[in-house]
Amino acid sequence: MARVDAPEAPTRPRPAPLASAAGGGSERVARLRGMGHELAVRAAVSTLILVFNEVAGMGPGGRGDAFVRALALVNLLLNAPYYVLARTGWRPRVQAYVRMLVDVTLITLALYSAGGLAAAHDLSVYVIIPVYTALVFSSTASLVATAYATFSYLIVVNAQLVGWLPMSRVPAPNAGAIVAFNLLVLNVVGVLAAWLAEQYRQSRREVLTLYQELERAHDASMRLAGEIQRTARLYALGEVVAGITHEMRNVLMAATSHTYLLRKRLGPADSESQRHAEHIEHGLANAARILSNVLQTARQPSNERVRMALPEVARRVVDLKSYDLRRDGITLRADFAPAFPPVVAVPFQIEQVLLNLVTNAHEALRESNVRGTIAITGVVAGGYAIAEVRDTGPGIPADVLPRIFEPFYTTKTAGTGLGLAISAGIVHDCGGELTAANQPEGGAVFRVALPVAA
Repeated sequence: MARVDAPEAPTRPRPAPLASAAGGGSERVARLRGMGHELAVRAAVSTLILVFNEVAGMGPGGRGDAFVRALALVNLLLNAPYYVLARTGWRPRVQAYVRMLVDVTLITLALYSAGGLAAAHDLSVYVIIPVYTALVFSSTASLVATAYATFSYLIVVNAQLVGWLPMSRVPAPNAGAIVAFNLLVLNVVGVLAAWLAEQYRQSRREVLTLYQELERAHDASMRLAGEIQRTARLYALGEVVAGITHEMRNVLMAATSHTYLLRKRLGPADSESQRHAEHIEHGLANAARILSNVLQTARQPSNERVRMALPEVARRVVDLKSYDLRRDGITLRADFAPAFPPVVAVPFQIEQVLLNLVTNAHEALRESNVRGTIAITGVVAGGYAIAEVRDTGPGIPADVLPRIFEPFYTTKTAGTGLGLAISAGIVHDCGGELTAANQPEGGAVFRVALPVAA
């Protein structure tokens, strides 16, 4: 069970965000690149239709159909004005819709040239437009292309049936059923393509949101980890200085006492010895005063205490750690009463304490392969505002619990043993107390008790 340390500060630099690395013209470059891909696909499709028309002989007598040839060439040549217009940046969405509708119209004219109703078995060519627009443009454009293709072909067929347009080929006896089936397939494919494209874009948005959340958590963790390490070094140095100063002060006090006794034994007769003894006593007093100042400075916190709200600090910790915990299947929540009383402390230091406790609970749950819960709850009792960090992990071993707040005591292989000791010192400097216990139902609970502000 590892819950005795603060996390080590990350040293690996964070890569620059994609948006900032791309520069100011990234959107325009991406749009033109996408336009280039679209024109390449359109040119490839037009070329394939042109080659198929010449090789397979879609016209009468096995020759290439002149009308299909002309439409393929027109669609191929339209790429030039499309690209020029796209570089102007004028209403790119309107341009995309125009290109899509023109493609559907050209396909409809080609089907009419191939026989209209008699070409019902070739309706699958329509599928290219809805699928492509769903992938590179939008789901709405895919639905619009599907609907426009369906209605434009039905208009051609109805115009042939009422005699407004001639029939170049005699349709099959079951042409109506073929039209209905192929149009049904076209609409099913169009709707499915739109739905799948929307799901894909939704997943991309979620990934982007998680990436941004991870960036924010990374920035905050780097900041907090640096402060924790700095505080750890200062705290350890302060403890060493305080210990040495305390021992030196005891020695000076003993020397001062003996100097006083020496002066009493000398008496007034030996004035020269009395004068030397007074100098010694004065120097010892100055040394004791200097050591007292050093001891007071070593133990004095460097940050100013203010009235603060524990629920706000707890919510910041939840925001900071939610991504890492959610990734490991662990739930983290903060539960405080609406009118929770304020306390007087250093907000950033209390945030360090709660972050350290949540991180230790996270590591305990992760090492025990428990997908449990960590809760930061607020309790008011006996004039103290208490923030309890509870987890559903394995708890604290009985032999570790009595020494858990000792400096340099750790159960981690790569730990320093300062995390909980620093946290306890921070809470104690604010007039409170940090305690640890095991819950009867399982798991550990750490209580940060701070006096309620007047």
